[in-house]
Amino acid sequence: MLNFPDSPTLGQIYTDSIYAWVWDGEKWIAGTTPAAMLKYIVGCYVPGLMLANQQLLMHRLSKSVTFPPNFGSVLGHASQARGVAAATANTVVEIRRATSAAPLSFATVGSVTVAPGSLFGVFTTAGGAAQTFDAGDTLVLAAPATPDTTFANFSATLVGSEA
Repeated sequence: MLNFPDSPTLGQIYTDSIYAWVWDGEKWIAGTTPAAMLKYIVGCYVPGLMLANQQLLMHRLSKSVTFPPNFGSVLGHASQARGVAAATANTVVEIRRATSAAPLSFATVGSVTVAPGSLFGVFTTAGGAAQTFDAGDTLVLAAPATPDTTFANFSATLVGSEA
């Protein structure tokens, strides 16, 4: 039996672990694609302290993927970032994209910010907009030019959907 949320938000996705539905503002629209085929999850772990401008993750996408505005949730999975020692300064990890056609030219498409005293990161995308990567594009997470001297063991998970 399906148990749709009572107060859905526009664009919210509901899944029963096989199929997905999207709330269009008035009704749930049934999807025919199995929900398991819609997610694309990328993760990384960097032990110890970050180095200046260090590439924390480099991932070449195997298919087209759209990351939601501010790297929000997709089918119940949310993008996450954290460390194990709290930051003492604002720590901003840049999220960059290089296209397959220009693989050495990276543009910043978002960031993960860990506030002083926090272990957890807050994601943003450029202009608060969704970001689409094509198959063959490269996703990079890059440490700040002056990394925090206490924030350690950075890990991140980014969640998108197949475009």
